[in-house]
Amino acid sequence: MQDKQNKLLIDMVLKIDEARTYHRISGLLTFIWLFEICYSFFWVKNFGVMYLLIWGVCLVGWIHMDRKYKVAMNEYDELKQEYENTI
Repeated sequence: MQDKQNKLLIDMVLKIDEARTYHRISGLLTFIWLFEICYSFFWVKNFGVMYLLIWGVCLVGWIHMDRKYKVAMNEYDELKQEYENTI
């Protein structure tokens, strides 16, 4: 019984770490997009194809990371329920 609880706790911590990693990647994409918009607006003063390409990549990345974050948190909630049921 103790081994199962320890395994569940380890899995819960790993899921939280996985979700935090997805959140960090999303933050990095936000930083890249903000840098690109500032660069395009203040330095180049032109919104060209490169801006749209980076915006598209960041948008797809945000959507993908948000989905993966939600899946990881749902799996964490399932593990948490299972842990609470074993106690």
